[in-house]
Amino acid sequence: MIKKKIIIIALLTILLTATFSSTSAIETNPLEVNQSLGLTIPIIGSEISINASPSQINEPVAQSGTAAINIVVKYKLDIGNFVNWFFLKRRIGRALLFGPKYALKFLTKIPSATVNLSVEGPEWCQIALSKSSLNFNISNQFEEAKAQVTLSILNSSGHALESNQITVKAEFKNNWRIKGSSNTTTVSFMPAYISNISAAAEAEKYVSPVNKTTIPINITNNGNGDSIINVSVDNPPENWNISTNLENITLSIGETKQINLIITPGNDFENKTLNLTITPRSTSKANVDDKYLQGTSVYLSITLLNNSPKKEKSGFPGELLIIVVIIATVLIIAAILLLERKKQ
Repeated sequence: MIKKKIIIIALLTILLTATFSSTSAIETNPLEVNQSLGLTIPIIGSEISINASPSQINEPVAQSGTAAINIVVKYKLDIGNFVNWFFLKRRIGRALLFGPKYALKFLTKIPSATVNLSVEGPEWCQIALSKSSLNFNISNQFEEAKAQVTLSILNSSGHALESNQITVKAEFKNNWRIKGSSNTTTVSFMPAYISNISAAAEAEKYVSPVNKTTIPINITNNGNGDSIINVSVDNPPENWNISTNLENITLSIGETKQINLIITPGNDFENKTLNLTITPRSTSKANVDDKYLQGTSVYLSITLLNNSPKKEKSGFPGELLIIVVIIATVLIIAAILLLERKKQ
């Protein structure tokens, strides 16, 4: 029995000596093996699988909204059943696989493998991981762990409805005799259309009821996507001729264009306020529901003042009517007095 223990200790010492002498080789080339003293101690490979669900976010992500992506990571040692039995079930094997601190203590518990998670994406996104690392039982069968990625849009820098990607990486670093490994998965998404249109024009404008009047309106696209602009007048007055030079005008991001509102009012119009609705629509050809192409309308009011002299209204002036009433009253009284004298 004592001889058996001495033989085991001697063999373990030889194996550990070979292990120590090959440390530098592991750092420079993990595929190398140590053949000191005629021994071959392999570096065991590891394998990582990573998947995202969903891998494509079909609904545009609004600036105020978030999207959650579920991540499933799997990890295993890339070894057969016999090697698995020796390195994980036998103390000598565990000592060789996990290093001298396990050999000296003859630990029976196999340490876990730590897989680190990281994520990359556009700088105008905020991306958060629910876990920065995952721990796995070391085995030659896939062990599974889960995490979640949360995506939100910080600002309107991303071009509307264009495909972008975030990349999630799972990485296991070298651990003594276990070779490092990594894998990645990507998730595609698109930022929602933000129209953000502004419009400017004179608040008041003198117009002639006889001639056409042109009112310039400047429209600016402050949003994150090219836009087609539509301008309409709410409840236009009857018998007015109102038109614009706007025919499918397109505004690029940051661009300002002028349109002209051309007005010919009725002959006898009073001062009038026109209310305009300016509606943008995305030019994107993305395969999304039509509601995601519609922008937010803006409103503009312009007060029109009649610059022609006011005409007197037809009919009796007020003063003339009073004089007529007084004369009629006097005549009636005179007639009554005359009749009273004749009776006497």
